[in-house]
Amino acid sequence: MIEHLEIVWCWLNANSEALGSISAVLTILVLSVTWFAIKRQATASELQADAARALTKAAVEQTNAARDAAESTRRQADLLSSQLELSTAPLLVVEPDDRPMGSGQRIVNRGPGLAFQVHYWRGGIELTGTGTVRNILPVEPSTLAPDRCVYVSIPEDWDSLTVQYKGVDLQDRWTLFYRDSNKGQVHVMRKGGREVYLE
Repeated sequence: MIEHLEIVWCWLNANSEALGSISAVLTILVLSVTWFAIKRQATASELQADAARALTKAAVEQTNAARDAAESTRRQADLLSSQLELSTAPLLVVEPDDRPMGSGQRIVNRGPGLAFQVHYWRGGIELTGTGTVRNILPVEPSTLAPDRCVYVSIPEDWDSLTVQYKGVDLQDRWTLFYRDSNKGQVHVMRKGGREVYLE
């Protein structure tokens, strides 16, 4: 056995340079394989990061699309609600008296729905409800069907008046009438606790 070890030892000594070269080549091969593995892992990590970024971007786009769809649905619902409301809402306007020798004005319901609790007063209105309105004048009848009117006498010194009424939805509505033809009439309704100017 010792002879075999001596032979191996002699052989190793005799071939040490060749073995050193082989060892160096093997070290280079191991380092190369390790470098390629690390690079592939880094590439895989970059690919995973790219995939994660793409998924995040897709999720953001889906969220935006869902938000847009919800907003579109809300707008369609509002439009349908407005169309339904307009198909049943009264709209009072102030027009000149059409009777022979008529000297006043008339309040006419030009909308398709009934107008209830019709009354008027001189001047404008505080839509916030904090102001007080004096000298509220009722009309007879106080309910106006579509295309029906009531005649009112408006003194010449009134430069404006407000007509208040309700529809079947019990929402307050106002028509603000100005004698100045450049101002015309303004229509307002209370909707959801806020005043909306109708066009």
